[in-house]
Amino acid sequence: MKTRVLLAFFLTSFMVNAQDKVWTKDLKEDLYQVGWIKQSSEGNIIASGAKGLIAMNHTTGDVLWKNKELKAIDKNTFLNIDGLPFFYIEYSPVVGKTRGIILNSSNGDIVFDTKDKGYRIKNYTLLKDKGIILFELLEDKKRKLMSFGLGNSQVNWIADLGEVGGLFSKLLGNSFINHGPYFPSENNLVVAIKDQIFSINFADGNINWKHKTKKKVNALVYSEKNNNLYVGIKKSSKLLVLNPDNGDDITPGKLKLRGELIDVTSTTNGDLILVETEGFNIIDPKTNLFKWKKSFKIDHLNEVIPQEKGFIAIGKDEKDGSIALVSNEGKKIWDTNIDGYAYYATPTDNGILYISTERSNILDYNKGKDVWKRDVKFKSIPAVTFDKELNKVILFENKKGYKFDLNSGEIDMFAEDIKLEQVKRKTPLLAEYLEGIGYLLYTDQHMSVLNSDGTIKYSSYYKPPSTTEGLKKLAQLGLNVAGVDLDIQGSLDNIEMLSSLSNGAYRTSVDQTDATVTSSNIFSASVNNTEIINISTKRFYNSKRSKGNQFIVTKIKREGQPSTHKIIMINKKTGSIDKEIELLDKTPNYVIDKVDNLVFVNEKNRLISAHKF
Repeated sequence: MKTRVLLAFFLTSFMVNAQDKVWTKDLKEDLYQVGWIKQSSEGNIIASGAKGLIAMNHTTGDVLWKNKELKAIDKNTFLNIDGLPFFYIEYSPVVGKTRGIILNSSNGDIVFDTKDKGYRIKNYTLLKDKGIILFELLEDKKRKLMSFGLGNSQVNWIADLGEVGGLFSKLLGNSFINHGPYFPSENNLVVAIKDQIFSINFADGNINWKHKTKKKVNALVYSEKNNNLYVGIKKSSKLLVLNPDNGDDITPGKLKLRGELIDVTSTTNGDLILVETEGFNIIDPKTNLFKWKKSFKIDHLNEVIPQEKGFIAIGKDEKDGSIALVSNEGKKIWDTNIDGYAYYATPTDNGILYISTERSNILDYNKGKDVWKRDVKFKSIPAVTFDKELNKVILFENKKGYKFDLNSGEIDMFAEDIKLEQVKRKTPLLAEYLEGIGYLLYTDQHMSVLNSDGTIKYSSYYKPPSTTEGLKKLAQLGLNVAGVDLDIQGSLDNIEMLSSLSNGAYRTSVDQTDATVTSSNIFSASVNNTEIINISTKRFYNSKRSKGNQFIVTKIKREGQPSTHKIIMINKKTGSIDKEIELLDKTPNYVIDKVDNLVFVNEKNRLISAHKF
């Protein structure tokens, strides 16, 4: 009886899955065993097995190409070149060196092969306006920079940039370039690596000049205002200024630092703001001399924001920060201490809004006094979105929702004591505006919608397939990297969102629309008037847009039977599960295509199936 019940269950599961299947492909003959599947930028499914590497059309399952030589590829080496039909893998033959290979996913052509050179790709930078990809390579411990042409799919040049040591050589996807690239002129590419600055001829890859500093370069900034390179060196009290054309030291004798260089930015009138750890000053770009006799000093200076009344200087410390308003002549108008680490500040009509780990308020421009009688306290990084209808920023944190006017600085609490399913203060929530509905609050395993009046429309939590403790530590890790050890949790994406909103980069309803026939020309290249690559497809355009549903992978417990995994598609506005796919393997290998609403499953290490959501 028990056997028949189990059989009925599996038959039912199969029937449910079969209804959703678009195609199934048995790859035993082609690959014997399928180790893993990935999806290329243009949508093709790449499958690696014991007998080679193949690509399949993601909508039909047809095999597009097969490479019998590239067997048992390590999936950890797979690297998509975003927005382009190229991907990178590393192949370790039985005899010979490990090869780094770039393939065209549409036809299987190998467009770059290190062969016996032993190069490994560490990272890349797409320079679509110049029609190239800059690849960072390692040859044993030697650093290389490769210019790869998109128009002809060929290597233009490879430049030698010295040696690297330590654990770095074992890590994939880590850039060894610390600063840059900058382009002071058409054929002059400038980068900084540790204690060296390189100028590379962009046409042929030859080194124009290089400059070695005594210690690591902490900051490298190119100013278009005067065609100068400003260099900050670790533990150096001297600001170095270089001529980017020849690398000559053109530093004026009096241009000294009190601390270490943080940044060099521009004012509205073309002057340069030199920001260092101990203070800031204004540089006349014509003479490279300071305009003020004394730099304005503020402890733990981290950021300077130009404003019509002068400059806003922000000091960021783990426990006690500070904000000062400074006149255009470098004189203090006022300063005030800030409790906690002020990770966000922006000017508004009513004053300077700041959000710290302890308190948030607005400081008026006249005396730096609190505008709000009561602080708005965020104990974690708030979830952030923008309501285009109200023209206000929406913040949600610790059971409370706020509507914030960036212009006036007014903030109103519209939701209080909102209890979301399995959400704690430290849960790294993200937010999205849903036109006509309210605000989606979500994580990888959680979805809730808060109506615009502050009531809950729905709140759901889905058990993760494996532990997600690491996600909770992302914000802490990011702040630790920045040299800040804080008890603050949340998504660092929210801080970036706040900064974008402050600079006028508002999200609009177009970001939340469903599929559209409109396409966006990402890149095109032609040789002798013949188009070689034209990536202007609906797929790439839609991949940049949020859609009306969310995909979640969850573990389902079954009484008296092993747990199973399901991929579910949830309607953002209603919270209903529109479709679901059961994964029968204990450790499923799958790919979710959020653009075309497809899920690809590798079952029994041989059957690849596509399911339509």
